[in-house]
Amino acid sequence: MSDFGIFILAHHNPWLMMGSIISLAMQSEKDFDLNIVYIRGNGICQSNPNYKTFYEIQKKSKEDNYQLTNDDERILDFLKSINLKIKFFEVDNDHGLDTGAWYKVIRHKLWKKYKFSLMLMEGFLFTGVNSLKAIKKFTEHQDCHFVDMGFEKRCISKKSFMEMYLRGNNTSDMEVYHQQIINDTYKFFCIDKDFKKIYDEWVNCPGAKLEDISTFNYVTRKIYSSLDILKLGLFNLRKYRNINVFSKRFVLENPIGFCHKPKKLFKEISIKGTNFHEEKSPYYFGCMCQHLFSNQFLQSLTAKYDEHNFWSAADLPFSATPLELIWGVMPKWLGYKKWYFDGIHRPRKNFISFRREDDVEGICRYLNRYYKKILRVLPDGDSIKIAFLDKRMSHARKILNDLF
Repeated sequence: MSDFGIFILAHHNPWLMMGSIISLAMQSEKDFDLNIVYIRGNGICQSNPNYKTFYEIQKKSKEDNYQLTNDDERILDFLKSINLKIKFFEVDNDHGLDTGAWYKVIRHKLWKKYKFSLMLMEGFLFTGVNSLKAIKKFTEHQDCHFVDMGFEKRCISKKSFMEMYLRGNNTSDMEVYHQQIINDTYKFFCIDKDFKKIYDEWVNCPGAKLEDISTFNYVTRKIYSSLDILKLGLFNLRKYRNINVFSKRFVLENPIGFCHKPKKLFKEISIKGTNFHEEKSPYYFGCMCQHLFSNQFLQSLTAKYDEHNFWSAADLPFSATPLELIWGVMPKWLGYKKWYFDGIHRPRKNFISFRREDDVEGICRYLNRYYKKILRVLPDGDSIKIAFLDKRMSHARKILNDLF
């Protein structure tokens, strides 16, 4: 059995994968297998009988699932040109999105030869040169079987989630259907008595200042610019009389913008500048479905899903919405500890302005922050170009060839 496998979902926008591969090439740790899972298609799935109701409503309402996108084969051309041995897999695009793709990877046991599998999505960035080395070192921890990404560590109350698409004054038929899928999915999983116990005890967000929905940004300080720190500091001083922003590290709780000292929230383990903490509540989940799994955990998960055919939950329209939260429940449900860490960031929305930044400019901006003084990249249409790479990073230059 090999020690470590990395799986990356690939689907659209070449610069997303380029940013991730540059970040991977910069790592001091080089002992891993790289697997690419290409999500092919546009997700329409009209021949799937499970989508019949969705398309009946769509025909009347003209509404759609806005999260679906077309694949872009330019990603494959780029990946085949770099100097890394890659094993390629392919899955069909559908409403299960990333969770649906991971279900296929796990169900078909593509992970079985690895002690640990790190499953990531295109656009992820390691936040420093030693992030991967820290992750691998943490796998030596006796209780390491499941590690989640901390950059958007979220909790939502049961009431809010089970009424999420019904809160407006003019609820559409498609919103009602979306909510029905959410609620029916949880009813399905509740046929398992251990899952039902966790579901029945779910109320609010434990430990958060808001009981409805809170997102904790557990990230390295490098993610913030000097201007970001100044804005956060002034806001926390004015609204909360809080000076935690000016300490060595802080954890931002959104949407309220409150900055916590990490030690007030949990006990941390630090390895090579990367920080880990245990989260005992099953009601927190990492947004965007990226995790580190042990082989033992995936065996337990597979046995549980085979027992009740929970795999089928991903075959329904809008299934990605309820299934994203269930990743956070899995460790408690299966009898394992749940860890979070700050060594990976997948840009989506700015933590202060809430503006979208999952574009080529955003990926370049964060790469330049995380690898300051040793790397500088620039956007180039749908691609990323390297303007500077330190001579000491010869291993990165070898991987990337002359492509950039």
